[in-house]
Amino acid sequence: MIENTTYIKRRPSQLVNVGHFFVFLIFVPLQFIPDKSLAVFIPAGLLPGTLEKYLLGLPVYLLSAAFFLLCYHLLKTRCICYEINPEELQYTSGIFHRKHEYIELYRIKDFQVDRPLLYRFFGLGTLVVYTSDKTTPVFRLEAIRKPEEVYTVLRGLVELNRKEKHVYEID
Repeated sequence: MIENTTYIKRRPSQLVNVGHFFVFLIFVPLQFIPDKSLAVFIPAGLLPGTLEKYLLGLPVYLLSAAFFLLCYHLLKTRCICYEINPEELQYTSGIFHRKHEYIELYRIKDFQVDRPLLYRFFGLGTLVVYTSDKTTPVFRLEAIRKPEEVYTVLRGLVELNRKEKHVYEID
């Protein structure tokens, strides 16, 4: 077709992890609860001493778990990449196990741009692509910059690709 160039390369914003960030922030004040305050809720003599010590450290454990969960989701989002070239839409994801998915442009049928209020504050949006692909009938480019621009470029490439491959949609 055309030379092998990448027209658009986008990564999702870390704004998709705002919920995980708030969960982490909820656990931060628990860190400052004194052990004596927690000991009031534990019945005296019911639990062995070592188990009581671990229960008193529960806020630290919960904060650590929330922190690692937040880091995991931040890294997972960072490893996602969307690329649009003249032949296909490519999606790459995964931290340790990389997954590459390809959608031929002539299979794309329709588009939708979603821009929730929080995303609009940061100039982001979600481009939903409806395809005739068996494995991915609905594909979402989540929290990308300038989704209307991506839509315009992608729509033009889809039309060009359909003309070149002589693919026509019949309803």
